[in-house]
Amino acid sequence: DRIRIEIVQVPQYSGEHEVLVNGTLNLPLLGSVTVEGLTLEQVASTVASLYESARILRRPRVTVSLLAPRQLQIGVAGEVRRPGSYTVAPQGLQFPTVTQILTLAGGITQAADLSQVQVLRPRSDGTEEAIAVDLQALLETGSLQPDLTLRDGDTIFVPTAPSIVPAAGAQIATASFAGDQAQPINIAILGEVRRPGTHTVTGEGGQGGIPTVTQALQVAGGITSLADIRRVQVRRSTRSGVTQTIELDLMQVLQQADLSQDLLLQDGDTIVVPTASEIDLAAIAQLRFASFAPEQSQPINVAVLGEVNRPGAYVVSGRGGVGGEPTLTQALLAAGGITQLANIRQIQILRQSSMGEILTVEVNLWELLQTGDATQDVVLQEGDAISVPTAIALDPKEASELAAASFSPETIRVNIVGEVRRAGVQNLPPNTPLDQAILAAGGFNPRARRRSVELIRLNPDGTVSQRKISIDLARGVSEESNPPLRNNDVIIVKRSLFASVADVLSVTITPIDRVLTILTLPSRLRSIVDDLSTREESDN
Repeated sequence: DRIRIEIVQVPQYSGEHEVLVNGTLNLPLLGSVTVEGLTLEQVASTVASLYESARILRRPRVTVSLLAPRQLQIGVAGEVRRPGSYTVAPQGLQFPTVTQILTLAGGITQAADLSQVQVLRPRSDGTEEAIAVDLQALLETGSLQPDLTLRDGDTIFVPTAPSIVPAAGAQIATASFAGDQAQPINIAILGEVRRPGTHTVTGEGGQGGIPTVTQALQVAGGITSLADIRRVQVRRSTRSGVTQTIELDLMQVLQQADLSQDLLLQDGDTIVVPTASEIDLAAIAQLRFASFAPEQSQPINVAVLGEVNRPGAYVVSGRGGVGGEPTLTQALLAAGGITQLANIRQIQILRQSSMGEILTVEVNLWELLQTGDATQDVVLQEGDAISVPTAIALDPKEASELAAASFSPETIRVNIVGEVRRAGVQNLPPNTPLDQAILAAGGFNPRARRRSVELIRLNPDGTVSQRKISIDLARGVSEESNPPLRNNDVIIVKRSLFASVADVLSVTITPIDRVLTILTLPSRLRSIVDDLSTREESDN
């Protein structure tokens, strides 16, 4: 330090002096005088006493003033961003305080225990005095008393909090000695997120500009639908080498706007998003609208198997979904819609977790049709496999409702051959009854056998069935007499008895031998009729 010693009416002994490294002053006639650790008043009293005891001056009046304090060496350790030794030049005659040095050291970390800060001050005997500094009280009461003024050689130690407390982290973020915490930080994000790994996260919009958990999840592409957001973990390595873990319930952020669960992060944190042990469709639907949900408007690759018209692999876009997400019903439409044999109550979505485990999501689209439960129209993710099982039995009333569903095909192809007015492939609504299909083909022509037709059907197991169905246009829909048709059914309408006789006659009687066979015609007709009658009886 540089000081001025003023002795009243003794200007020859007055003047400016510098305290040497060993804590002494070199004064006129007195020589070396130790002043280390003394206040200005104590230095004045010591100098006056020495001059008087040496009989150099009688009752001298001495004043000492500080002209320029020397630079201070302050140590900082513990939960600060840049621990180490700092050389500080006092501002004028004002010495730095604890909070000012903490700010100089980059500020405290989120793991700091502000109520247990210590200042270690060296004593002249070589020991240290530990001075407790409760900076938590400073934040809560605004009292400046805990903000201790420092001396040269002091060391500030900021201990690690015993656990991570979200509310304390928010309070730290707004403290003046927290430093600039809006800088990008490097963290690791593992588990049920779209892009697990290390990420650089900035804190736009967070408290004090500090990145939060939900912002970090957004940077990682958002959570997957298998994420258990009630048990998200943050692991934090402290300056003391201990790893602290806190479990967060982000569902509280969505349902109650509890921002204390959206923990403020610090550099080096690790976020772990576990896989849900049970699939909750309502929770999956709620996650679609979370700020940390993924951007799902991009097309995805899925497989659709079972009772759909065109099973296979498909690229599905979510143009029609809420928020643009690809959904289950859109994938079914891409596969040509469900067949009439689909069991939509037990559709399964096979989905791979972040750990490679295949989980099954059970979906009941019948609830979607009956109650409007939109949670059943599950948002898909890349690599999903959809399995639509075969119904054991299907109620005709349900079949008609399924035919009108948005995920059913608009039309089915039915091939009607034989004695109808417009034979060929007919595009009909799903579950069209057989009699309506015949009417769509123009109805029977005059040559048709109207009592029965044949129905050929390709079964789901690859076999082909063929059966004869008696026609009664007065009956309603019935599997026995007027069955609802399926895609690729074939209806065969045969000739009537008289049409068959006429066709045989046209073949057997030619213009050349009409005259020659006129005598044998009656017997030949009887033979033809008997033969056709036998065939008719065998067909029936």
